[in-house]
Amino acid sequence: MDAVKVDDARRIRLKGLKPGDYYEPEFVSADEITLRRVEPPKRRVKLTKAEALTAIRKSKLTFARTWETMRRETREL
Repeated sequence: MDAVKVDDARRIRLKGLKPGDYYEPEFVSADEITLRRVEPPKRRVKLTKAEALTAIRKSKLTFARTWETMRRETREL
């Protein structure tokens, strides 16, 4: 096998690999890395508007101010 060089973005180009494939590195030692091809991650299903609103209502995140207070503060420069 020919030697390859890692670029500044930490990328390596190998002839046998295709763009879009997913590989999991296994670090055997400091000098040896094995690449194992894995299935691509499943696409997440987009939420409907009703599901998104329900998720927002159930969220534990809260705002310390009301929208009106924030509008006033941002418009008073």
